[in-house]
Amino acid sequence: PMATTGDAREAEPLLGGGDTGAPASWWHRGRGRVTALVAGATLVLLGVCAGSAGTAMPAVLSRLGDSSDAASAPTYPAAETPPLLDPLVSFNTPRCRQTRASLARVTNHDGDVVVIPELRAVYVDIVKAASESIRSALEDNFHASWSADLGQYKHPVSGRPQRSSTSYLTDDVLANYTFFTFVRDPNTRFRSSYEQAICRERCTLCTARGAGTMFTPTISEITAFLQGRLMHFYGDIALRGERSDEITLQEAWVDEHFESQILRLSGATKDGSPVPLNFVGRVESFEHDWARLMDHLGVKEGDPRRVTPGHQEHSCDIPERGKVVQRQRESPVTTLEKVAVAALYHDDFECLGYHKPKI
Repeated sequence: PMATTGDAREAEPLLGGGDTGAPASWWHRGRGRVTALVAGATLVLLGVCAGSAGTAMPAVLSRLGDSSDAASAPTYPAAETPPLLDPLVSFNTPRCRQTRASLARVTNHDGDVVVIPELRAVYVDIVKAASESIRSALEDNFHASWSADLGQYKHPVSGRPQRSSTSYLTDDVLANYTFFTFVRDPNTRFRSSYEQAICRERCTLCTARGAGTMFTPTISEITAFLQGRLMHFYGDIALRGERSDEITLQEAWVDEHFESQILRLSGATKDGSPVPLNFVGRVESFEHDWARLMDHLGVKEGDPRRVTPGHQEHSCDIPERGKVVQRQRESPVTTLEKVAVAALYHDDFECLGYHKPKI
């Protein structure tokens, strides 16, 4: 029967399958293998675009056919035990520097930033990595926001962009300001990204069918869709050598909250090079790293502005959809999800020093 207004249904065959109670079809039986193969293809294409050889590919491909088992509980690394390696070390390896340069060149990504004149610093925004907490603290304590017009932006249409971004930074800011960011384990970040992207009222894939009927894509559907979109997007670049525009890039990632952290850190400046970065903290050690950042920026002990930003919670725009999303977030992590996350965020794992999920 047709769902009533406001009903949020799981696993609607929006992307060609799902647990709908319908008889198994050829797609249901082969869906896991197709999705897994797309994951492998995505890795290959990302490697082509970034100029990398993808040395871990054989180990990943050897497991792509295993799509039926689900872990009894999530096995992601605990947030309390972040990697010991300073992320700037892996971030600045020749391979990762090449990856960022390639992404800036071929995607034409215009990264979000907050310019903080009082600190002579720039925050490079990564969504779902404490970004809203950081932006709120910067606005409250240092009078800086990504919508403030400080005179350094010369937008060709409106005078300044809706958000301050990498392509409008002046030579003085690029040469003399400290650029910083915070990163997060891609494993835990993905499920947080799923929640915010799907809970938004303008959820891209929450297609309405029938009067007032709402469908909520599951995690497995989102990972399959993302891999298909990105394979097509990066495939076009690899085969045709064409430079992307920002609209195409946003469509490829479905929602900005799914974008990889390395992409967000590869925003192109006005000369086409990736934005510089001088400090990288981890969400998993947020209080410690925020204190290090304040030291680095000259905010002295005892200054109330040093306080660690508080956690910002998001409520679901549509409560009924939120119930579905919550069940999805609490569900066990499947092998397919692990493979998909390892493929989609390959550069994040490699360049930020996080561990890929064990399969």
